[in-house]
Amino acid sequence: MPATISPPEIEPKPKRPGAGGGGLQGGGWGDDSPEGWGSYGSHGSSPQAYHLGMMLGLASILMLFVALSSAYVVRQGVSQDWHPIALPPWLLPNTFVLLVSSLTLELARRSLRRRLDGRFRGWITLTTLLGITFLLGQIAIWQSLAAQGIYLSSNPHSSFFYLMTGAHGVHLLGGMLALSYVMFRAWRHKNASQAGWTVLDVTALYWHFMDGLWIYLFFLLFLWR
Repeated sequence: MPATISPPEIEPKPKRPGAGGGGLQGGGWGDDSPEGWGSYGSHGSSPQAYHLGMMLGLASILMLFVALSSAYVVRQGVSQDWHPIALPPWLLPNTFVLLVSSLTLELARRSLRRRLDGRFRGWITLTTLLGITFLLGQIAIWQSLAAQGIYLSSNPHSSFFYLMTGAHGVHLLGGMLALSYVMFRAWRHKNASQAGWTVLDVTALYWHFMDGLWIYLFFLLFLWR
């Protein structure tokens, strides 16, 4: 998992008289007002608190998949009706799409660190589109298996495949919502505040975790024997 990149030192901009939240002059990337990304005041949370919360969330997801993996290994070892399903043809390209999305997300973070706003918007938009492509590809893979007569209840291997990839897809959808939010804010504003950087940072942490989890599932479901 990539190391967390510290945000650049950003000098506060003088606010225009009457500038409020929601517009281009206030409530955005360059504004630490409560209407924007949020400020770290008496009612806010520090970057460390956001990172700690994300780490606790990722730990709970990890525990879920550890439990599923244990059940998978045990079931495979004792099952007499275990019939491995063939590797779906679109699974490798779809995996590549998810890997590239992690790369483009890192390029977006580095662009923001250098205050290259145009590049940041481009990379974060591409990352979001790649995430959508992956989810659509996963749906297409499920439909392809169903067309072959391979369903959730067909055999233990197919049951675990649908269950584990489905659970991953649901969690990835949460990451997609966060990415979409970051992209939306990026296209409305130009500069990054400390709070805005933290939102991007924890979103990237979650996204990279889901990427690594998918690689693990790929090896478990099709290479583990």
